[in-house]
Amino acid sequence: MSENGNVEAFFDYLDVVANTLYDKHEIPYLKGIHQALDFLLDGDVEEELPASAVQTMEDAKSQVVALRFPKEEVRKAIQLALLKGFKHERITNSMITPDSIGMFMGYLVRKLFDDEPARTIMDPLAGPGNLLATLHNHYREDSVFYAVDSDALLCKLGRNMLDALEAKHQYFHQDTLTYKGTPVDAIVTDFPVESVDRRHAYFPYQVVLHHMQHLKPGGFFLAVIENDFFDQKEGPNFKKQLMEEAHLYGLVKLDEGLFENHPQSVLILQKKNAQDEAMKDFLLVDLPPFRDEKAFQNALAKIDEWFKNKKG
Repeated sequence: MSENGNVEAFFDYLDVVANTLYDKHEIPYLKGIHQALDFLLDGDVEEELPASAVQTMEDAKSQVVALRFPKEEVRKAIQLALLKGFKHERITNSMITPDSIGMFMGYLVRKLFDDEPARTIMDPLAGPGNLLATLHNHYREDSVFYAVDSDALLCKLGRNMLDALEAKHQYFHQDTLTYKGTPVDAIVTDFPVESVDRRHAYFPYQVVLHHMQHLKPGGFFLAVIENDFFDQKEGPNFKKQLMEEAHLYGLVKLDEGLFENHPQSVLILQKKNAQDEAMKDFLLVDLPPFRDEKAFQNALAKIDEWFKNKKG
């Protein structure tokens, strides 16, 4: 079966089960995806369902259990189901990091950890886990992934996705600003778009400063940020606090065509070592559209050269 055929077959299983539970038993579509994955992975049914619903799930499951699904096709199928579920429940798609950005983040992690792999990676705003799942498939399958999110259902879906990929992981259901855990090699995240009419402290600043304690000395923090990230009213104070703990390592501006109203970039921070010197070089790149293959490859070549020169 072709890649698209595999993705479609796995998605069809999730969709049939979720639609059945939604149409006949008023179970929300996203919760239906979670139950479909639980049933496929463990044979579990979370709540008492009519025999007809269980039989529908059995029939749909029988269509996929005999097939072989590469992990990236599993991730893509789950992602499609999640996007449909978000549309059902009028949840913004921005909670799922786009594939192109996720794979580019994987490329950056690979360049940053060229000598010693990042064996522990955390997303403090993990949502349904697509960014970590993409890193699992496109960076290293043997890394251990840590995820934090305040939404119980999204945590369940994230655990399902990483379980389906056989990833080593821990998913924590709690407010990210209350999380305290063991420091990791790398932190990656995709910040939510902030409301213009903001009455509280700028949330991304709070997340960065809080989670610096969860980064090992010399480790890297990669975040998808809005381009006005440093222009907030608390910006000068945030930068002063940040510079006590970390270096500004790089900023990669993403193609504005990817976003409707909020252009974004990838910010790279490096936590200082005990006896760290000031950064002498700063990676600054404007990425062309991902679809412009020639221009994009040229941009990657420049990034590769920058890392080569820095290492040399």
